[in-house]
Amino acid sequence: SQMIDKQDYELINRFDSNNASEREKILTHPTEKLECIRTLMTIIQKVSKESTLQYTVTLIDDLLLESKNRVDLFHLYSRKYKENVYQLFSKMLYLQDPYLVHQVARIMCKLGCWSSELMPDKELRDFIYWIMEQLDEKNPYKETLCRCLQMLFRIDFYRLAFYKLDGVKSLVKYLDASLTNSNSKDQMQYQVTCCIWLLTFNEHIASRIQNAYKAIPVLADILNATEKEKVKRIIIATFKNLLEKPNDSDVVKANCLCMLQSKVKKLVELMLQSNIEDPDLAEDLDFLNKKLETLVMDVTSFDEYTLEITSNRLNWSPCHKSDKFWRENAQRLNENNFYLIKKLIDILRLNSSSPQTLEIALNDIGEYVRYYSRGKNVIEQLDAKTTIMSMLSHEDTNVKHQALLCVQKLMVHHWEYLTKLDLNEGPSNQSSGKVVGTKA
Repeated sequence: SQMIDKQDYELINRFDSNNASEREKILTHPTEKLECIRTLMTIIQKVSKESTLQYTVTLIDDLLLESKNRVDLFHLYSRKYKENVYQLFSKMLYLQDPYLVHQVARIMCKLGCWSSELMPDKELRDFIYWIMEQLDEKNPYKETLCRCLQMLFRIDFYRLAFYKLDGVKSLVKYLDASLTNSNSKDQMQYQVTCCIWLLTFNEHIASRIQNAYKAIPVLADILNATEKEKVKRIIIATFKNLLEKPNDSDVVKANCLCMLQSKVKKLVELMLQSNIEDPDLAEDLDFLNKKLETLVMDVTSFDEYTLEITSNRLNWSPCHKSDKFWRENAQRLNENNFYLIKKLIDILRLNSSSPQTLEIALNDIGEYVRYYSRGKNVIEQLDAKTTIMSMLSHEDTNVKHQALLCVQKLMVHHWEYLTKLDLNEGPSNQSSGKVVGTKA
């Protein structure tokens, strides 16, 4: 169609019709090697027919698969002709043909991973955002996307770039959704978890991934539900990284606590009792078991409680109903600028919280007010009273019941406080009497 000249046409025909050894001759020839790359890039830029573009990108992907060193030819082309190959390929990511688009994604990963020249910041950012958008259960090429990420995550620069762009959120979200998805999911659970595992080889990410994205409970749920050994193996390896890679002992302890709360220790013990043929898996399980066993000896009930609140996964564990626990620890909810009591209030304000989570949060706020003398003042200063009152009209009867108890504790505390004032200051304190009369 006169979109490429005769010389380009003849070269591409020679390249495609010959066997691998002949292609190697062309791609190592002093002049023809760059001419070949230039011809392929010319087709990509000038031709719009989908079948021709499919053919061309498949040809490029194949020539790279035959030899990783050939990525350097594309970078050499970029320097000689002053064209950004990443930019040229990035534009193709938004074409309509799915096969074409995902072939281009594979090529971009190879160019960025098989050479010492890293993907430029802008193109990398756009590429990561594109992958995050495409990571959907309905996408037939979702496994290709995961393999692209796995290739990228073998390089630390790309791990950090993905993390800084909040990419981990899309991975954890996908895994969480897979727990309730009835479609075939084992392979994708494995692929996505493999991405997370590779990310956790970076100390910075391993130290923050749980606190930022609550990855451990989701992985623990999958570990409990799956029957596929390869899925179990990659989750256990990820847990090992989360305890081995962070340099901060407090982070390691927090990750351990979260694993204990998510019943990982019990799952590890059950797996150790089975016949494990994989020596790497056996070694990782033994490491986890010993690490978690050591922590069990030192963990306090308040440590467990703190972890439960910060994970937003509340269960009726003994501490919520223990007078001893609240007598000893109610005031500790004020630590770090009232962090825990604010978390409980935030749980009530979240529309996504389950009825049980709301029940427990209301119970704990009530116990806090009951056992901490200035608890009512704190609740009012944090503007939580209206939120608590709104729970009285919740559709779940158990939530309404806990809301009523919480309100009663707020009011009882108020009356006890006024009674103490009357006893200490006597009948001469007319203002107190007026307040009491008004409230009555």
